[in-house]
Amino acid sequence: MLLEGTYFDGVNSSGWPAQVTLDASSIKVAWSGGQRIISLADVDVEPALGSVPRKVHWGATDYLISDDQVNLESLATHCRAGGVAYYIARLESSFSGVVMALAITLSVLVVLAVYGVPRLSASIAHQLPLAVSAQLAETTLANLATLLRESELPATRKQQLRAYFAQHDLADAPPVAVHFRRTPAFVGPNALTLSGSTVVFTDAIVELMSDDEQLLAVFLHELGHARLRHVEQTLLQSASWAVLLTFVTGDMGGVSELVLTLPFAVGQSAYSREHERQADAFAVAQLQALGIDPEVFAQALEQLERSHREGTEAEPPDAEATDKTNGVNRTLLEFLSSHPITSDRIAAIRAVKAS
Repeated sequence: MLLEGTYFDGVNSSGWPAQVTLDASSIKVAWSGGQRIISLADVDVEPALGSVPRKVHWGATDYLISDDQVNLESLATHCRAGGVAYYIARLESSFSGVVMALAITLSVLVVLAVYGVPRLSASIAHQLPLAVSAQLAETTLANLATLLRESELPATRKQQLRAYFAQHDLADAPPVAVHFRRTPAFVGPNALTLSGSTVVFTDAIVELMSDDEQLLAVFLHELGHARLRHVEQTLLQSASWAVLLTFVTGDMGGVSELVLTLPFAVGQSAYSREHERQADAFAVAQLQALGIDPEVFAQALEQLERSHREGTEAEPPDAEATDKTNGVNRTLLEFLSSHPITSDRIAAIRAVKAS
């Protein structure tokens, strides 16, 4: 093997053309000013990085640089080059190795995203102090102040409902704060869970329900979201996914933007389907424990679905475009909504009742 390169003595910045020859146990580096005999055990060849010239060094201040990748690889093999960097370089030079590494990486990311992140987020969410949840709800209420306005319900009615809800909260846990807010007509009747400590009812939903038991059923559904810390889980999942992607992409800007917008992501994607199933199951179980027919919950969902459908049909096509600010706030409120009313949910409630 004859390897050509440039020899640097470690003192001067200029180099000399040199040749490297190999025998059974050593290499000879020869240049115009002299030569060196170095044991193979002392020789180290830098791992390959594309076609970038590589350094051959031997633990001294002098070294050799060459771009003869074929002979450099041969020399590295004779030197029994090892270490993580060497094997990574070998892997990078193999197409099948790159494909395999990519498949493994994607598989690990999927497993972490689907199973690891949600479980870790759920565990952390339940450990968060209620003071953190209260601050989260306060921030969200402040950000949506133009949309969630002061309630016009009589004070006695609000006090009556708060007392009624508290009386039927069977959980041995700090009470959840219930707020009442008036919203523009296009929002319609709704109830929102802002955090593990706070629930909001709109005036419209209070006026819509036929009786207080239906309102209680809606409250218990929202209470399920609160007790199970679904909002906190959603926020923690978003942050965890961002951190995970940062490790892969190195993009810290995305994490910074996420942290700044966390208060607006409270009800991301109107909660997951699993969260909805859990909150529905919580409400049904609570109603049954109270001796109340879960049918009131199904009827409440039907009334909400009918009201939302009628409101959509009555709304002019360009109503949202007439007010850009309300349009943005409406999108936020839709993210917060925990009631994507579907016939499947109603059927599931009645199936539990039938069983």
